[in-house]
Amino acid sequence: MEDHVAVVTGAASGIGLSVAKSLAVVGVRVLLTDLDDDALEAAAGLIRDHGGVVETSQLDVRDPAAVERVADLAVTRFGGLHIAVNNAGIVNRGLAWELSLDDWHRVLDVNLWGVIHGVRAFVPRILATGRQGHVVNVASMAAVHPQARLGPYTVAKHGVLGLSDVLRDDLAAVGSSVGVSVVFPGRIRTGMNPIGSVDPATVARNVMDAIERRRPYVFTDDHSADAVQTRLQTIIAARDDVIS
Repeated sequence: MEDHVAVVTGAASGIGLSVAKSLAVVGVRVLLTDLDDDALEAAAGLIRDHGGVVETSQLDVRDPAAVERVADLAVTRFGGLHIAVNNAGIVNRGLAWELSLDDWHRVLDVNLWGVIHGVRAFVPRILATGRQGHVVNVASMAAVHPQARLGPYTVAKHGVLGLSDVLRDDLAAVGSSVGVSVVFPGRIRTGMNPIGSVDPATVARNVMDAIERRRPYVFTDDHSADAVQTRLQTIIAARDDVIS
């Protein structure tokens, strides 16, 4: 990956920052994006102090035109784009029927539409290089293990999983070698989950391995493993109840 170029959204902290650092360490030139401009510049300084080559751009992933501009910026600054990490995300909590429409839109617009905007902007630029590339979409354990009071977040992350699977099939259908990984972090210690028990660096190690080995599904820890297995087995078993 030494001569590759990457864009990472939500790169000012947490998982995004850890992934950006890991990419930069192996020689990838990284365009860091985030809504928080001050935190973004601090993150860039940290990576540059360790020899990484990075640029920054403030970005609201809800704005498709802004995401397109960031994609163009990566190509302009670094000459191409090979890796896209759609990581930006937020969370809110409440009963599904009590959350306002604004509450629903706030999370879906960032966590799902932000990834859609990233796919539409970044994938064509990756394909244009004519080289092997990779798309990493950061979902959550909520994509496979729904929990109460996390309606918008869970719906968005299920969408990211579905989008990733479709994107993988679409790329294969056109004969592309671009890989797609969807990541399922559990209780990661980030600003969204300060009581998490897993360091974001663990997620970054798994993401790097997923890019190198083209892992389609990336679990980063064993949290809720039994619950996920039970859910999937229950879904499969439901086929036995079909009435014809």
